[in-house]
Amino acid sequence: MSDPNFEHSEGNWDEFPNEPSWSEYQWRKYLKGSDRDTARFLSIYNSLKDQPNHLDEVAVHMGWDAEDISLTDEFSSSESTEEAEARFEENENAPYTLHRHPVIVVTRALYRYLHQSWEHYMVHNQSYVSPQLCWNYANSLHQAEMNVLLSIQALDLGDFGLTICHLKNSLGALNQTLALLNQVTHPNPEFLAAFRSEIHIRLFDLREVWIRVMSDCRTECKRRPGGDQD
Repeated sequence: MSDPNFEHSEGNWDEFPNEPSWSEYQWRKYLKGSDRDTARFLSIYNSLKDQPNHLDEVAVHMGWDAEDISLTDEFSSSESTEEAEARFEENENAPYTLHRHPVIVVTRALYRYLHQSWEHYMVHNQSYVSPQLCWNYANSLHQAEMNVLLSIQALDLGDFGLTICHLKNSLGALNQTLALLNQVTHPNPEFLAAFRSEIHIRLFDLREVWIRVMSDCRTECKRRPGGDQD
């Protein structure tokens, strides 16, 4: 989020001494690191999703609720200590972007799963789903994810009302996904039940994360003049 105490004089935009100037190679490396964060979250999430309060537990393992990030926890066993330390140092020295904002990482990771699971379903069950349902379902996924990205951009600019509006759009698209999921059929009831169950877990977790952000934004809105207005 933008610092609310930040002050500047008009016309002094060229005087920032620490403005990063990265090459294309450095940015591509940074984006790969962002993708690794997404993959790491999904790996940890999949191992904990059946436990109570798993979202908070995953956040701890991602280092979002602790001052220090553990470099040797059990979920990083595939990553050497040297690799983990290099990744940590890279994060510390990187310029500020939204790519590694926790809400964006969570949303990207869980929607990566949702997109891939839907693609897998369509490839192997083409005779059980109509083209219109395919399009509507995929579009509902896209609309929800896109609005979350826009909401975090608004949050970073300190516009809490706009953040809430975009998250409401995401929740509407998520509800559409749930409704469309009920229209999906398959001759194997057990397969269909398992498919829907895995989707439900991730959709409900996404909804919980977004509602938390909306609640925080509403609290901030009430602190501002006219904040009690709808």
